[in-house]
This record gives sequence, C-alpha cells and structure tokens, in this order.
Amino acid sequence: MSLLEDLLIIVGVLLDVFATMEIQGAMIAQIKKKTLFIACGVVAAIELSFFFAGYTICWLLAGRGAIDNPYYYGETVAVIVLTILGIRLIVKAVKQEFVQEHLRDSLRVWDYVRFIVVSSFYTAAAGCVCGLVGITVWHVIVIITVISILMVIMGLYTGLHFGFENKTIAYVIGAILLWGVSLEMLLHRIFEVI
Repeated sequence: MSLLEDLLIIVGVLLDVFATMEIQGAMIAQIKKKTLFIACGVVAAIELSFFFAGYTICWLLAGRGAIDNPYYYGETVAVIVLTILGIRLIVKAVKQEFVQEHLRDSLRVWDYVRFIVVSSFYTAAAGCVCGLVGITVWHVIVIITVISILMVIMGLYTGLHFGFENKTIAYVIGAILLWGVSLEMLLHRIFEVI
C-alpha cells in the first residue's frame, strides 16, 4: 500500500470520529482548551490501540505462514473490507440516527468514548488489512495521530457552530474515499488493469 492509500483509508475510517464529535460539539455551549486537549489524546490513543491490535494479529498470522501468499490475499481482503466499511458508512448516513439533543456545560469523556470504541472496531479491521499486506507502521502512527486530532477538533467546532446535520456528508465522503481506494486496489493490484 502506498502512503496516499494509507492516508485515504485512515481519513475514510476516521470520518466516523468526526461525526461523533460533531454531535458532541452541537450539545455544548463552549469548547474549553483542556477538554479539547483531553478529547484529542483519548481519541488518538483509542484509534492507535485498535489499529495496532488488528495489525498485530494479521501481521503475526501472515508472518507465521498461516496464510499462503499474504500479500495477494491481503489485497483481496483489503478490497472486501474497505467496500464493507464504505457500505457501513452509507447505511449510517441513510439511517439518520436519533440524537437526544440537550445543552451541556462541558464535554464529558464518557459521552463520546463509548461511540469511539465501537467505531474503532472498524479501525481494527483496517489495521488487520494493513498487517496482511505488510505496510510500514511508523508512518501510520503519525497519520492516525494527526488525523484523529484533526477529526476531533473539526468535529467539535463544526458541531458547535453548525449543529450535527453535516455528519451525513462526512459519512458519504468517508464511504467514497474507502471505495476509491478499494477500486484502485482491485484494478491496479489484483486485476492489474491500470
């Protein structure tokens, strides 16, 4: 996988974090710097831990010979997983989840951590795919950390200023990014058309 593919996958998966934080931002009166700093750290730590859990499991399976030709099958699994993750985001966009909106004085960690943990299982799936194809891990650490922080900040401020209606757009953009990488991998690496 190239650096651009890794970046697009991480952005696509983490747009779910943007939507979660947008909902949280819509329900608070103001964003305190300490709260913002804590939210960025917590989300980045959760996303990194789930990514590397998935990565480690599949990397060990591939390294120990449990999967024949892990690079080829990893690319095939990546296409399937990214397509499913994109479908999941479209379902969330269409579903229009009910949000119990009420104004709060501040953002509490528990209010968003449980949603981030649930969405992080999909980050673990992306990590598993990356473990199968054997990507370089160090640049992914930087990408996940930076993108997580950006999604938290942008989500909170978008929610604070515009409400949480933009989450549907975030889901659709995330699905398009994941499907784009999936299609590129299918055509370029599996079918070798382009």
